Amino acid sequence: MKLLIKNANIVTHECVYAEHWLLIEDGKIHSFGPMEDCPEVENFIDAENKNLLPGAIEMHIHGADGADAMDADMEYVEKISAHLPKTGSTSFLATTMTSTIENIERALMNLADYTYQSGAEMLGIHQEGPFISKKHPGAQHPDHIVTPDVDLIRHLQDISGNKIRLLTFAPEEDENGSFLEALKELDIIPSAGHTDALYGTLLEAEKNGVSHVTHLYNGMRGLHHREPGVVGFSYMSSAFIEIISDGIHSRPEMVKLAYDNITSDRMIMITDAMRAQGLPDGEYDLGGQDVHVVRNEARLADGTLAGSVLTMDQAVRNMLDFTGCGWTDIVKMSSYNPATELGITGQKGVIKEGADADLVLYDQGGSLIHTIVKGEVLV
Repeated sequence: MKLLIKNANIVTHECVYAEHWLLIEDGKIHSFGPMEDCPEVENFIDAENKNLLPGAIEMHIHGADGADAMDADMEYVEKISAHLPKTGSTSFLATTMTSTIENIERALMNLADYTYQSGAEMLGIHQEGPFISKKHPGAQHPDHIVTPDVDLIRHLQDISGNKIRLLTFAPEEDENGSFLEALKELDIIPSAGHTDALYGTLLEAEKNGVSHVTHLYNGMRGLHHREPGVVGFSYMSSAFIEIISDGIHSRPEMVKLAYDNITSDRMIMITDAMRAQGLPDGEYDLGGQDVHVVRNEARLADGTLAGSVLTMDQAVRNMLDFTGCGWTDIVKMSSYNPATELGITGQKGVIKEGADADLVLYDQGGSLIHTIVKGEVLV
C-alpha cells in the first residue's frame, strides 16, 4: 500500500523542508523530496503547504476516553490506542500510579500481555510511584507510598514482561543508591519526581543515571535562591524535563521561563492526562480517588490537581503561544526527545527513509488535520 503526501512543509527536529512530498509504503517512510521531483501515486493527500511532523510520543498519560492504566483491563489499551490519534499522538507509555502493591501488580500484568493491534502504539510503561516522597504526593495516594525497594522493583519489572521503561521516584529516599543501581540493571530510565531532593542530591543522582524529571514545577521542591532544588536542577542539568503546558499546572509565563532555560533540546511535552480526557466535565476516578473535572481542570476534593484533560494537539498550540517556539522545537519536544530517550530514533520521532510512518499534519495555526499511524490515515 502506497500513500503520497504532497505540497507539505516537512518538519524535522533539525529543519523545515518547504514544498516537499513524502511517500509511504508498507507502513514505512519510503522517500521524500522537493515537489519538482514528485512521483505519481494514485492515493495521495494534498497538504496544501501545511506542516508534516513526526507523530507525538506521549511519555506520561494515565488515561483517556474513560479508561485508565490502573483499571487492569485491556479495554484501556484498546480505548487509548483508538483515542490518541485524534489528539496527534501516535505512540505512548502507559502510565501507572501509586496504589496498593496488589493494584500495581494487576495493572502491570495486564499491560505485560500487550501486542500491537491498531491505533497509537504502546511503547512500554511509565511507572509513577510508589517510591516517592510523602512531602510531595500530589494526587498519588499518600497511604500507598513506600520507600525504594530493590526486590520489589525487580519483581514488578519481571511481571510487567520487562515493559517498564521509565520510573518516577524520589532520589533522596534511595539512601544508599542501590535502588538507582537496580533501575540501571533493569534498563529502566530513572526520573526524579514527587521529590523533595536537594540540588546536591540530584547532581549525585544524575551522575548515577537520573536523566529525566517528571512534570516540572509540580510535585517537587521549588526554586530558592539559597537552594536550587528540583526546579533549579531541571534548569541547569542535562536531563530531559517534562512540562504540562495547559496553563493550569504552570501558568504560561512559567512555561516560557522553563523553555527559555531548558530549551527544546531537553524539554518533553506531556499531557499527564487522566481518564476524563476527551469527555465532558463530571466526576471521575483516579487511583481510587474521586476527581472533579470542571472547566478543563481535574482536582481532588481538597483542590489538589489530579492529572489533566489536556490533549497533545492543544499542548502544541499552547507551546507555540506561550513560548514563541517554532515547529522544529515542537518536533523536538513532542517526538524527537522522547524517541531519543527511549532509544528508538531509528523508528520513531524522525522523518527519514525506513522509519515508521507515524506522522501528523498541522495547519499554520496549530489545528490538527491528519494523523497517520504506521501508514494508516486514522484522522
